[in-house]
Amino acid sequence: MTRDEFWAIIDKGKSSEEPELILEQELKQLSPASIVDFQEHFDTLFDQAYAWPLWGAAYIIGGGCSDDGFIDFRDGLISRGKEVYEKALKDPDSLANIGEEIENESFGYVAAQVYENQTETELPYRPVPRIPDPTGDDWDFDDEEENRKRLPKLMDLFW
Repeated sequence: MTRDEFWAIIDKGKSSEEPELILEQELKQLSPASIVDFQEHFDTLFDQAYAWPLWGAAYIIGGGCSDDGFIDFRDGLISRGKEVYEKALKDPDSLANIGEEIENESFGYVAAQVYENQTETELPYRPVPRIPDPTGDDWDFDDEEENRKRLPKLMDLFW
């Protein structure tokens, strides 16, 4: 599965209120090997979004953001599709255009659930290099002035 094929699957449900249901239907049509490929792309993109600026955006949007909350945020970010994801990586303040929370915990489990239902075994995870710490500059997310400098649109909308 190519990255473009991965995004084509994600983009089918990006406008849905429950994109995880669309994803489940799409993945049920794939072979187990393709589901493993899908998960590898997902994990790579998930790790690429492990960045302080995005965590700051998640914090502002959600009125706080724990480690687990940031996991759910990145799952939800991927569920919004290629365009939203790529813009957010370059400019987290672009998430103000969505105007709502982004978290979607269940989206991150769909591939594993479909694979297990098809094969009656757990999804084998291929080694994907893990990023030990978020990338980018860290700052105090409770510092209103600093947040306004870094993410002014999100601050205007959610603070």
